[in-house]
Amino acid sequence: MNDSVNAVDYTFVSLSRELDQLCDKWSHLPVLALDTEFIRVNTFYPKPGLIQVCDGQDVYLLDPLDIDDFSSFKALLNNPAICKVLHSSSEDLVLFLNFFGMLPEPLFDTQKAAAFLGYGPSISYQNLVNDMTGIALGKGETRSNWLHRPLSEQQLHYAALDVKYLPELYKRLCDQLHARDRLAMFQAECAAMIDTAVRIEDEASWPNLYQQMGAAWRLNTQQLGVLQLLGIWREQQARLRDTPRTWVARDADLIQIAERMPETLSELKSLKEMSRNLYNKDADAILALVCKAEPVPQDVLENIDGAPLNHHQRVLLKKMQKAVGLIAKQSGIAEELLARKKVLIRILRLNENVEDWNMIRWPSEVRVWQQTLLHEPIAQALGVKSDA
Repeated sequence: MNDSVNAVDYTFVSLSRELDQLCDKWSHLPVLALDTEFIRVNTFYPKPGLIQVCDGQDVYLLDPLDIDDFSSFKALLNNPAICKVLHSSSEDLVLFLNFFGMLPEPLFDTQKAAAFLGYGPSISYQNLVNDMTGIALGKGETRSNWLHRPLSEQQLHYAALDVKYLPELYKRLCDQLHARDRLAMFQAECAAMIDTAVRIEDEASWPNLYQQMGAAWRLNTQQLGVLQLLGIWREQQARLRDTPRTWVARDADLIQIAERMPETLSELKSLKEMSRNLYNKDADAILALVCKAEPVPQDVLENIDGAPLNHHQRVLLKKMQKAVGLIAKQSGIAEELLARKKVLIRILRLNENVEDWNMIRWPSEVRVWQQTLLHEPIAQALGVKSDA
């Protein structure tokens, strides 16, 4: 590691009036780079320890434990004229939405941009900086306690480095996306990241979560009705208790309860190897949900993930995977970005018996740019003939 390129100056900001002055200056910028440091070990939501900002010239470290008014900063997050640049931002988005009550839009995720340009689906910030600039950064302070005060010089140094090169990455990635005509595709993916962050917190989406549990396909409609209510209950309780979902109940716990549908405390306690609280303080709630549950509609069974494929379906899936792999190789767009295996299985189930090239159906999560690239090779893999 070259100490000269890892040198970084930064300003530590702990007063609201200082932040207000900076936000006034930043409000005129077209681009602002952001990063966060947090702790998320025994809580549902991440606990912010530091917010990093780079305005293209200087780095600032904002202390969320001391700053008592982030109004001016939230105005920046909400300003559509300022592009917010982050790297691998999924967890940062959770923090922004919970702590600030809003998301950094418009979003430019440098990891996602790199996935469109031949760097693979999940390149690290350090590796991307090295690949694009030749600068080798240290590994950072990933296991630090960011809530401890005072923060060490080493913590502050690496926190500053984590945001220092984002503006340069933004410029280079943006130029390459423009040159390869992929900016619109990339922007659609960033918008989808924002939508996902919002949807996770939207209670209206919780009734569908049970469909994604690995063994749900084994259950009948009545059992799925139980699983649906248990999944909603877990989402509610994890947030109320501010504890990880799996500390409330694991997927396997909920599947077992739904499968056996216990009606009494003794029947519930006969279930093996479940989270302890399910036998004790949560027992009444669990039994009430089992009693309350109604069967889900029969057609829901078609949308449940995880059911084993038959031989013919496995053959078709391999052809689809090969087709997607070829597109990825030719385009440089990460295969996982084009269509993950789970998505390909959903496409397969929707179109296994389709005979008309123009009738190919797509799951809701497949965006227009993906449909455009995948339509012909997927149709060919499925044996659907073109009219041409």
